[in-house]
Amino acid sequence: MTSSRHLVTICLLLISLQHSSRVTAEISVGTLTREQAKQKYGITMHARRNGDAGIKVWLEFRKVGWLEKFTYAELRMRAADGSQQLSAQLQPNPVHHRQSADVTTVSFSASPAQLSQCSFLVVCYGSNEGDVGYYLPLQDFLDLSDPVTEK
Repeated sequence: MTSSRHLVTICLLLISLQHSSRVTAEISVGTLTREQAKQKYGITMHARRNGDAGIKVWLEFRKVGWLEKFTYAELRMRAADGSQQLSAQLQPNPVHHRQSADVTTVSFSASPAQLSQCSFLVVCYGSNEGDVGYYLPLQDFLDLSDPVTEK
């Protein structure tokens, strides 16, 4: 009888451990306009030609306020029908060697034809707004007929 109690206890412990390892993080996600991004968070979007890679697009921001807890950024691309086509996590890297050390940038390159389907997703866990992410659609920030901001 004692060994069956131990077996039941061990089984319950294993089930408990298995369920506790499946923690999912839920975040609130919204969309930022160009004005909201700049005025409220100091986020700016830029673009330049990038040779055979097309157009290089990047966000610049300082890690203050909500962005102090910057966790990650993604490139999100949707198909023409609105379905998710791809997402890729972006690593913060200087865009050029003269970039100020207190400025964070995330970037990607794409053909000009793909830019209308692209957006950045910026996520901050544990920020002063909670666990929050914001989409920044390129079409709201760049003139897609001439996206280059640095000529």
